[in-house]
Amino acid sequence: QKMSYGSIDGSGFGSRNPFGGPSRQGYQPLATQIDPSELQELFQETSANVFRINSNVTSLERSLRSLGTSNDTQELQDGLHATQQETNKTITTSTKAIKQLSEVVRGSSRVCQERLQLDRLKNQLSDAIQRYGAVQKKIAEKSKALLPTGQRSTKQ
Repeated sequence: QKMSYGSIDGSGFGSRNPFGGPSRQGYQPLATQIDPSELQELFQETSANVFRINSNVTSLERSLRSLGTSNDTQELQDGLHATQQETNKTITTSTKAIKQLSEVVRGSSRVCQERLQLDRLKNQLSDAIQRYGAVQKKIAEKSKALLPTGQRSTKQ
């Protein structure tokens, strides 16, 4: 069964066994097992995930501006929560994929182009995670500030 690029529920690479490859390869490290097209697919999927994280951050920043205003609805709150959960999953999937890519690229005698591609992807993921962390912190602070005084101390 072929993996779709859109999967963020952890059913993709990285969740099938400790080495992250399809389970039939579970008995030996992946580095010797992955073929170039599979490697590029993993690069593309992870790149798409980084894009998704950044899109989610942009959406969270928009929602953040509405918190505490007349546009602050239950729907907005639910959307914020759902986006945060999705982003957390996507980050987990991407981090696993980067680890897997690192092992494969390190264990391979292939061109340094893949190493450059990996470094760029690592930096992009790292930047995206930092942006996400910053917006998450702002959302938490603003949500806490908006709680009625009596609830503040209990919701630490």
